[in-house]
Formats: sequence, structure tokens, C-alpha cells
Amino acid sequence: MTPAPFPRAILLFLIAGLLTLGLAAPARAQSCTFSASNIVLGPVDVLGSSPTTATGNIAVNCSTFLGLLNSITVTIELGDGSAGLFGSLRRLGGPSGSSLAYDLYQNPTHTTIFGGSQGTHGGQPVVLTGSSVLSLLTTTGMNVSVYARVPGAQNAAVPGAYSATFSRQPLDVRATIETCRPPLLGGCTTRVNGFTFMVQAQVRPNCRVVADDLDFGQHGLLDRPVDATSQVRVTCTAGTSYSLGLGHGLQAAGIGGRQMRDLAGHRVGYQLYRDAARTQPWGLIADGLATTDAGTGVSRAVTVHGRVPPQPTPPPGAYSDTVVVTVTY
Repeated sequence: MTPAPFPRAILLFLIAGLLTLGLAAPARAQSCTFSASNIVLGPVDVLGSSPTTATGNIAVNCSTFLGLLNSITVTIELGDGSAGLFGSLRRLGGPSGSSLAYDLYQNPTHTTIFGGSQGTHGGQPVVLTGSSVLSLLTTTGMNVSVYARVPGAQNAAVPGAYSATFSRQPLDVRATIETCRPPLLGGCTTRVNGFTFMVQAQVRPNCRVVADDLDFGQHGLLDRPVDATSQVRVTCTAGTSYSLGLGHGLQAAGIGGRQMRDLAGHRVGYQLYRDAARTQPWGLIADGLATTDAGTGVSRAVTVHGRVPPQPTPPPGAYSDTVVVTVTY
């Protein structure tokens, strides 16, 4: 008995329905979204040798695809950023063309540069793939950490705000999503997406000071002037104006009464000067006797000229005083 054609018509209808469903799936496969937080490095100490670090986040979320996907691969690439490169590192742009070198990494130890094929910087993209990734992306989403690091000792950077923007696709950012379905349902589809974030840093005016001891040496009688010199080394951020003042010491109430003292309370008067001729006493801003200058980002040595004037000689002993060096900026 010859079978009736009706069941075949039903079979063809079901296959057509499956094929139609497979063709509709790519529209859902592209529904991944990306959003990134700004990375704020905060105050950066460009005079110190220690780096400044901060962490940002890229959030990836995808829709549920109705269970039709076999796999999904998300590749996130970061390029140079809007400020370009500073040597082998990325660059933050600042005031008056000033630059701050930094870079972005995939790991908290800052050994794997977060990069890719976009731009000229190089580095490695972040690739998310596998069954566990598929489950997370289509349920709770995933977070990708971005670790920023500014090396220390960038003394030429002037105070101010620094930044770089990642927004240009594909020069700065590129997110590629490859979704694969069973062969009968359309194979693999690739979509490209993007996102935007900023890297920001702040360089604040800063100064550091180191002072050497001033040693007048050993003398039997104080019947003539005894002179000695020492150095104060000041390092301030480039362009930062500052004043350098020397205190009155532990024994004096004013600029004219500096004294060294021994353990028994005996005293030796002395004075500190700004010039080698020892005509310009060195004091505090309040005395009107501080020096002024502007930082260059490198250490500047300033000579302190000391003098013990002729005076009655006290009993032999070790005499000393402590003077506070104040940098105001």
C-alpha cells in the first residue's frame, strides 16, 4: 500500500520551521553590551620613585540566546588611547603639553600589558571563552579588571590634571564577539562592539628637602671668625614656586640670637647667611629673610654659609643646635 503524501508535507514544514529559527538567531547573538569605569589614579608623586596604581573595570553582559549557542568568544582589545604613546608606554596628556607615562595591564602584578592589534602599542588582548564563560555571560555577566600603573620619578611633569580617553573604535577600543551555533542553525557569527572610558591622574605641587649638618670643627679660642658651609638640597615639581627658610634654632627667640649649647648650658653664638660674604642673614618667611625659587623637577643644592663671630671662649665641650629647614610652596 502506497503511503499518503501528507506526512511528508508535515516533515518539510518542520524543517522549514527549524531553518527559519536558525536564521533568526544571529539577531540575538549580537546582543552583548560593554561598559567601562573610568580609571582614576589620584595624586601622583612624580618626585618619588614608587609607582602609582589604580584599578578599573569592564563589564560584559550578553542576552540568553534561547540555548542555541555552542560557544561564545569575546576578545577585548585596547589601543593607544587619545594621548598616544610616551616612548614604550602609553601617555597621559597634561598642562602645556606636559606628559605622564603610564600603562594598562591585565594582572595586578603589572606584567601583562592589556593591548591587542589596535593602534601601535601592542600588548595582549583579553579573551573570554569556554562553557563557563558562556554560562556567565548569558546569566550574570562578567567583569574584566584593568590595572593602571604610573611609574615614579617622572620629574619633568608639571602640576595639573592629566588624562587619556579610550573611545575611538578601533584605534582605542575593540570588542569582538564570535558566537557559534550548530551547523544546521547557521554556524558562527562575528560582531564588533565598543565602549568608552578615561584614564585620569592628578599631579600636585610637591617639594622635598634634605639638609646636611653644618660643622664648625674644633677650635681652641674664639678670638676670630670661624666660618663653615653646608648644603640644603631642594627638589620641587617643575614650575612650582617655593620659599626656603631656616629657623632660629632651639635657643633663640629671633634671627639675631642663634646659639649652640653644651650639656652644661654653656653657649656659643653663631649666624647663618644666604651669601658667601655673610652679609645677608638667613631666616624665615616671617622675618623676610627666606630665599625664593622655582622647581625644575630635579634636586637643587643651596649653600648655607655659617659663621661663629669672635666672642668670649666658653669651657671646652661639644656645642650644637638644631635648625628646622622649611620649604613653603
